[in-house]
Amino acid sequence: MTKGIFVTIAFTVLLSGCSTTSGTGPVVSHSGFDNATVIRINPHGNACSGMVCTGLGAYWNAARPEETILVVSIFNSINAITGAKLNIDGEVYQLRVMETFTNFSEFGAATKESRKGFLVPTSLVRKITMSGKTWLRVNTTSGYAEDAVIDGNNDSKAFHAMKRFLSEVDRQP
Repeated sequence: MTKGIFVTIAFTVLLSGCSTTSGTGPVVSHSGFDNATVIRINPHGNACSGMVCTGLGAYWNAARPEETILVVSIFNSINAITGAKLNIDGEVYQLRVMETFTNFSEFGAATKESRKGFLVPTSLVRKITMSGKTWLRVNTTSGYAEDAVIDGNNDSKAFHAMKRFLSEVDRQP
Protein backbone atom coordinates (compact mmCIF):
# COMPACT_ATOMS: atom_id res chain seq x y z
CA MET A 1 0.00 0.00 0.00
CA THR A 2 2.76 2.45 0.91
CA LYS A 3 4.61 1.69 -2.33
CA GLY A 4 1.44 2.46 -4.34
CA ILE A 5 1.00 5.81 -2.61
CA PHE A 6 4.66 6.66 -3.21
CA VAL A 7 4.37 5.81 -6.93
CA THR A 8 1.19 7.91 -7.23
CA ILE A 9 2.83 10.90 -5.53
CA ALA A 10 6.00 10.57 -7.62
CA PHE A 11 3.94 10.38 -10.83
CA THR A 12 1.91 13.44 -9.82
CA VAL A 13 5.08 15.43 -9.06
CA LEU A 14 6.59 14.37 -12.38
CA LEU A 15 3.52 15.46 -14.31
CA SER A 16 3.29 18.80 -12.51
CA GLY A 17 6.94 19.48 -13.34
CA CYS A 18 6.12 19.08 -17.03
CA SER A 19 2.98 21.19 -16.87
CA THR A 20 2.93 24.04 -19.35
CA THR A 21 0.73 26.11 -17.05
CA SER A 22 3.37 26.27 -14.32
CA GLY A 23 5.94 29.03 -14.02
CA THR A 24 6.49 32.32 -12.30
CA GLY A 25 3.88 35.02 -12.07
CA PRO A 26 4.15 38.65 -13.08
CA VAL A 27 5.89 41.08 -10.76
CA VAL A 28 4.15 44.40 -10.16
CA SER A 29 6.12 47.45 -9.03
CA HIS A 30 6.01 51.23 -9.32
CA SER A 31 8.47 53.49 -11.06
CA GLY A 32 10.32 55.85 -8.73
CA PHE A 33 10.55 58.31 -11.61
CA ASP A 34 6.84 58.88 -12.28
CA ASN A 35 5.06 56.35 -10.00
CA ALA A 36 3.72 54.48 -13.05
CA THR A 37 2.81 50.84 -12.51
CA VAL A 38 5.37 48.47 -14.03
CA ILE A 39 4.60 44.81 -14.75
CA ARG A 40 7.15 42.24 -15.87
CA ILE A 41 7.31 38.52 -16.27
CA ASN A 42 10.52 36.60 -16.75
CA PRO A 43 11.03 34.62 -19.95
CA HIS A 44 9.47 31.16 -20.01
CA GLY A 45 10.28 28.42 -22.50
CA ASN A 46 8.32 27.72 -25.66
CA ALA A 47 7.39 24.19 -26.78
CA CYS A 48 10.98 23.12 -27.39
CA SER A 49 12.13 20.18 -29.45
CA GLY A 50 15.77 20.17 -28.32
CA MET A 51 18.25 21.48 -25.76
CA VAL A 52 18.42 24.95 -27.31
CA CYS A 53 15.05 26.54 -26.64
CA THR A 54 13.41 29.88 -27.36
CA GLY A 55 11.32 31.72 -24.80
CA LEU A 56 9.25 34.82 -24.14
CA GLY A 57 8.92 37.26 -21.28
CA ALA A 58 7.42 40.75 -21.16
CA TYR A 59 7.69 44.22 -19.61
CA TRP A 60 4.89 46.82 -19.49
CA ASN A 61 4.74 50.36 -18.09
CA ALA A 62 1.44 52.14 -17.43
CA ALA A 63 2.99 55.39 -18.70
CA ARG A 64 2.90 53.79 -22.20
CA PRO A 65 0.08 51.23 -21.97
CA GLU A 66 -0.18 50.52 -25.70
CA GLU A 67 3.44 49.29 -25.82
CA THR A 68 5.10 46.20 -24.39
CA ILE A 69 8.70 45.11 -24.47
CA LEU A 70 8.65 41.47 -25.50
CA VAL A 71 11.72 39.79 -24.03
CA VAL A 72 12.95 37.15 -26.48
CA SER A 73 15.27 34.53 -25.02
CA ILE A 74 17.32 31.58 -26.14
CA PHE A 75 18.05 29.11 -23.37
CA ASN A 76 21.14 26.87 -23.33
CA SER A 77 22.97 29.03 -25.86
CA ILE A 78 25.11 32.14 -25.80
CA ASN A 79 24.67 33.91 -29.13
CA ALA A 80 23.99 37.50 -30.08
CA ILE A 81 20.32 37.85 -31.05
CA THR A 82 20.07 39.82 -34.30
CA GLY A 83 16.31 39.72 -34.87
CA ALA A 84 13.05 37.90 -34.20
CA LYS A 85 9.77 37.14 -35.96
CA LEU A 86 6.41 35.86 -34.77
CA ASN A 87 4.08 33.87 -37.00
CA ILE A 88 0.64 34.28 -35.44
CA ASP A 89 -2.06 32.23 -37.17
CA GLY A 90 -0.25 32.60 -40.51
CA GLU A 91 0.54 36.32 -40.25
CA VAL A 92 4.27 37.10 -39.85
CA TYR A 93 5.37 40.00 -37.63
CA GLN A 94 8.96 41.29 -37.80
CA LEU A 95 9.79 42.45 -34.27
CA ARG A 96 11.41 45.87 -33.79
CA VAL A 97 14.65 45.77 -31.80
CA MET A 98 14.39 47.74 -28.56
CA GLU A 99 17.87 47.01 -27.23
CA THR A 100 21.02 47.23 -29.33
CA PHE A 101 22.92 44.62 -27.36
CA THR A 102 22.03 41.07 -26.37
CA ASN A 103 22.10 40.32 -22.65
CA PHE A 104 23.69 37.07 -21.52
CA SER A 105 23.40 35.04 -18.33
CA GLU A 106 25.98 35.78 -15.67
CA PHE A 107 29.30 33.94 -15.82
CA GLY A 108 28.92 30.74 -13.82
CA ALA A 109 25.11 30.72 -13.96
CA ALA A 110 23.42 27.31 -13.89
CA THR A 111 22.00 27.77 -17.39
CA LYS A 112 23.15 29.74 -20.42
CA GLU A 113 20.74 32.34 -21.70
CA SER A 114 20.74 35.04 -24.38
CA ARG A 115 18.03 37.71 -24.14
CA LYS A 116 16.95 40.83 -26.06
CA GLY A 117 13.99 43.22 -25.83
CA PHE A 118 11.71 44.04 -28.76
CA LEU A 119 9.13 46.84 -28.72
CA VAL A 120 5.67 45.60 -29.77
CA PRO A 121 2.11 46.84 -29.44
CA THR A 122 0.45 45.34 -26.36
CA SER A 123 -2.25 44.14 -28.77
CA LEU A 124 0.33 41.81 -30.39
CA VAL A 125 0.88 40.05 -27.05
CA ARG A 126 -2.91 39.70 -26.83
CA LYS A 127 -2.96 38.14 -30.34
CA ILE A 128 -0.44 35.52 -29.16
CA THR A 129 -2.64 34.52 -26.21
CA MET A 130 -5.76 34.25 -28.38
CA SER A 131 -4.10 32.38 -31.25
CA GLY A 132 -4.34 28.74 -32.20
CA LYS A 133 -0.85 28.70 -33.71
CA THR A 134 2.09 30.98 -32.91
CA TRP A 135 5.73 30.27 -33.67
CA LEU A 136 8.75 32.35 -32.67
CA ARG A 137 11.88 32.46 -34.84
CA VAL A 138 14.97 34.03 -33.27
CA ASN A 139 17.85 35.00 -35.55
CA THR A 140 21.35 34.87 -34.08
CA THR A 141 24.90 35.32 -35.28
CA SER A 142 25.09 31.54 -35.79
CA GLY A 143 21.73 30.90 -37.50
CA TYR A 144 18.26 30.76 -36.01
CA ALA A 145 16.18 28.86 -33.49
CA GLU A 146 12.41 28.45 -33.65
CA ASP A 147 9.78 26.87 -31.45
CA ALA A 148 6.02 26.89 -31.06
CA VAL A 149 4.52 29.20 -28.48
CA ILE A 150 1.29 27.36 -29.21
CA ASP A 151 0.42 24.98 -32.03
CA GLY A 152 -3.02 23.45 -31.55
CA ASN A 153 -2.89 21.30 -28.42
CA ASN A 154 0.87 21.80 -28.12
CA ASP A 155 1.17 24.86 -25.87
CA SER A 156 4.09 26.10 -23.78
CA LYS A 157 5.07 27.74 -20.51
CA ALA A 158 5.62 30.97 -22.47
CA PHE A 159 2.04 30.89 -23.79
CA HIS A 160 0.62 30.66 -20.27
CA ALA A 161 3.12 33.22 -18.93
CA MET A 162 1.86 35.72 -21.52
CA LYS A 163 -1.70 35.02 -20.32
CA ARG A 164 -0.70 35.67 -16.69
CA PHE A 165 1.12 38.83 -17.76
CA LEU A 166 -1.90 40.23 -19.65
CA SER A 167 -4.23 39.30 -16.82
CA GLU A 168 -2.18 41.54 -14.53
CA VAL A 169 -2.00 44.32 -17.14
CA ASP A 170 -5.78 44.18 -17.52
CA ARG A 171 -6.23 44.68 -13.75
CA GLN A 172 -4.64 48.11 -13.95
CA PRO A 173 -6.93 51.15 -13.96
